[in-house]
Amino acid sequence: MHSHIARVAVVSLILSVVGARRLDLRKPTRAAITRVNTDSVAGAPWFEYEKLQLTSDDLDGLSTRGSKPKVAGLIGFDVGPELQPGECRTFPGDSSWPSESEWSDFGDLLSGSLIQTVPVAAPCYKDWGVYNKEQCDAIRGSFPNPYFHEADPTSTMWPIWQGRSCLPTDDPDALCTLGAYPVYAVNVSNVAHIQTALNFARNKNLRFVIKNTGHCYLGKSNGAGALSVWMHNLKDIEFLPDYQGGGSYRGKALKVGAGVTVREVYEAAHRHGVSALGGICESVGYAGGYIAGGGHTPLSGLYGMGADQALAFEVVTADGRFVTASESSNPDLYWALQGGGGSTYGVVTSVVVRTSQGAQCHVDVQFRDVSTLSNETFFAGIRVYLEYFVPFTDAGTYSYFSIIFANGTFSFQMQPFFAPNHTIDSFNRLTKPLFDQWEALGISITPNTTFYEEFLPAYNDNWSMSTPVGESIVGGTNTLPSNRLFPRANFADPAKFNATWAAVAQHLAAGRRIIGYHQAPQNRLGVDNGVSSVWRTVVAFLITGADIPPDATQAQLRQAGQDINDMMGPWRDAAPASEGGGAYLNEANVLEPGWQASFYGERYPELLKIKQRWDPKGIFYATTGVGSESWEVRTQGQGLPTQNGRLCRL
Repeated sequence: MHSHIARVAVVSLILSVVGARRLDLRKPTRAAITRVNTDSVAGAPWFEYEKLQLTSDDLDGLSTRGSKPKVAGLIGFDVGPELQPGECRTFPGDSSWPSESEWSDFGDLLSGSLIQTVPVAAPCYKDWGVYNKEQCDAIRGSFPNPYFHEADPTSTMWPIWQGRSCLPTDDPDALCTLGAYPVYAVNVSNVAHIQTALNFARNKNLRFVIKNTGHCYLGKSNGAGALSVWMHNLKDIEFLPDYQGGGSYRGKALKVGAGVTVREVYEAAHRHGVSALGGICESVGYAGGYIAGGGHTPLSGLYGMGADQALAFEVVTADGRFVTASESSNPDLYWALQGGGGSTYGVVTSVVVRTSQGAQCHVDVQFRDVSTLSNETFFAGIRVYLEYFVPFTDAGTYSYFSIIFANGTFSFQMQPFFAPNHTIDSFNRLTKPLFDQWEALGISITPNTTFYEEFLPAYNDNWSMSTPVGESIVGGTNTLPSNRLFPRANFADPAKFNATWAAVAQHLAAGRRIIGYHQAPQNRLGVDNGVSSVWRTVVAFLITGADIPPDATQAQLRQAGQDINDMMGPWRDAAPASEGGGAYLNEANVLEPGWQASFYGERYPELLKIKQRWDPKGIFYATTGVGSESWEVRTQGQGLPTQNGRLCRL
């Protein structure tokens, strides 16, 4: 199914399932919004939705209204409690939970954009009063589709972190609870909505979460008892043919809204004859999660990380103010937003990114007739490939491959070997030594080499709507993922290479899968930002996972958590953080030991200082986010550290 058809079909399903019940459609009395007629200092005009802001004048106007003089106090700037150790965010049922009248007043201020959560699978259950078998069947069929979860205000793609409290079921008498779904969400259509929601959450001591697509391996878009902002409808994209911001860059750029996905960025860039750096999964949110996490990309060998392309951010900060972050405006915040982790420093409403150009070549490679290969030969072939990671990454290339063991047989598939700015002749010269060695081992390959003049057609032929083998399947609870970034020294130094290969071979010999990439983003643009130092020396990115049985018990979930840490031990030993190893924070293990060094490298101390400067009250909590070690989610009896529990200060 083509991706745009899939999106339309899923949105139609969501609308039929949700209907008007999902919206808390109150009759607004007066929205607290001012259209600001000045413009951004970023060098690119604000989007129209960014001009609609909450100002101090709005609060003054509310406070003088005779009907509801206390309303202004609900959404005042930079107030609210600072929790002491042992204190928790307000939770439903607490005496401090907002009253019905306060929720009503809050809803009035949002012009009908407040949504009271009904779990997306509620039509499968009788206890929510919306049971409908046909809708339930449709929901079950769509649950593995990322666009199904994107189109819902609170649903997320990996329900393990939500607490598995309301999954599609054929037992309508079972119990469906909110679990880690936010209690309310705001369907954001302007900056004032974000400011109003954030101020209300801070002033009433509520947990606050941010969702665009819900595509997060660690559950950062979940939060029990929370108020959420749903950014997904901020879809503006503008091409800037001659961008001049406050820094040194001058040239073509894109300004991208907070609700835009990777595919939408690629399509917009293609329309204007340029390329923009993004990931391989089309449904990932771009301006927030992807850029904030650093963002590896098929074009990394030419231009580095996705975050390296960011030129300016518009962002709502923890005090409720709307600011620009760039080289010349709030440069420390700008530094952190480029790779320092999502949902941590503010709510990004847009980002300006530089664009690039370049022809593309790619090749698909498979080991043919692998059933005829001995394990010894198969492993020799994999080792030979790893031996070429340094010359391949020095040539700016990138691969995406899988190694799996099934039915007693190993298999290897690479789709694609991506070689930006190579011709077919230069690509053949680069890869001939590897292919010759494979042939000498008796390994038959079936390369399918294709040259593309532009990036988007190459992307569409290889990754569009793909689900990576071995990673968590959208909507499922089948896998706990983990990964390791291996630095160049592990492949350039013979002794370290032998140790690395031993760890990889041991993993495969145990029948475990690997999803891998050869890539070396380095620091191609010579920027200074919050991207983990680990990415500057990496040449290999390997992913695996621990399997979880269907309907796993708490004990089985705990065991899966232990299994993934045990299996990752040899990889960490081969590439310790002290020697440049680490893990990619966007596709990580929520139980990663020493995650500060693994996810953020040498950048962590400075990122923590910036976090404390811009968010001293800890309004933005995200699991494994910078500063999150000062908090805990108090879950009980869930087997894994889900987001289904009170958030408390340690």
